[in-house]
Amino acid sequence: MANRQEIERAVVIGSGQMGPGIAYTLASTDCFVTMYGRTTDSVNRGVRSFHKAVELLAEAACISAEQAAAIARKIDGSTELESAVKRADLVVESIAENSALKQELFKRVESSCSVDTILASNTSGLPATELAGALRYPGRFAVMHFWNPPHLLPLVEIVKGEKTSRQTIDLLVQLMKDAGKKPVVVLKDTPGQLGNRLFHALIREAIWIVQEGIASVEDVDTAVKYGLGRRFPVYGPLEHQDVVGLDTVYAIQNYLCRALCNETKPAALLEEKAISGQLGTKSGLGFYDWTKRDIGPVLEKRDAFLVELLKAEKLSALLTK
Repeated sequence: MANRQEIERAVVIGSGQMGPGIAYTLASTDCFVTMYGRTTDSVNRGVRSFHKAVELLAEAACISAEQAAAIARKIDGSTELESAVKRADLVVESIAENSALKQELFKRVESSCSVDTILASNTSGLPATELAGALRYPGRFAVMHFWNPPHLLPLVEIVKGEKTSRQTIDLLVQLMKDAGKKPVVVLKDTPGQLGNRLFHALIREAIWIVQEGIASVEDVDTAVKYGLGRRFPVYGPLEHQDVVGLDTVYAIQNYLCRALCNETKPAALLEEKAISGQLGTKSGLGFYDWTKRDIGPVLEKRDAFLVELLKAEKLSALLTK
């Protein structure tokens, strides 16, 4: 098993939406990163997105010009998987959410990499134990789930499979801390990990509220963005309960829990939209009519807000030293 100081080369498999931000995170630890893709065009797009992430954070003064230059030198691309992983100390996969595809990929990686190479998946919900099921050395495998966009969101979930070694977990946690991330460890390999279990509980309730005619789509989103969403960057839901008082929380839950959605399957409204092809921005219609809205400014506003949060956290860290 590799020691932390030996993680000098990493391979990120998947040059699409998540891969470039993951590559940026690893490169920020002074690790040289190879981005793998099946075609030259996809690799080139991924590398360009990596450099855009570097430029964005440098322009926002989240990293210095010297740091940006150093990180920018830590990337290359490849369409030859076996040769890319041969010298890697860490391989992170971020391909389609399909267990069979991921298992086959890791079998292929394991046949070419060192027995000391750490293997990690960026899956947002598939079980770590299942993904490592076909590996000869499952102790060196864990889920390392980045949140989108990876170069702007600090959270990384490290999920322990049944056979994952504690050394692997500790190594990945320290690596993410070195990258300035906020890693959390999921000790039980459960569907949805940690963050997505919380998030989908909220999504289930939000869709149910719209389905039952309690409030409109727009007002549900407004309530989250301008209510509870404003608290969460400052303190978490359990911290907030302690502030409120657990006697008060207990009294509220005694009547409210009975009124919450407790369905164990997707809401009828969600099923109806998915089956009819109302898939959101990819189809033009979803909960909103995206033929009349442009997603570009929405994502730009999101990224600008996340950058401001990073800058505020950096300033706060300096002031509390």
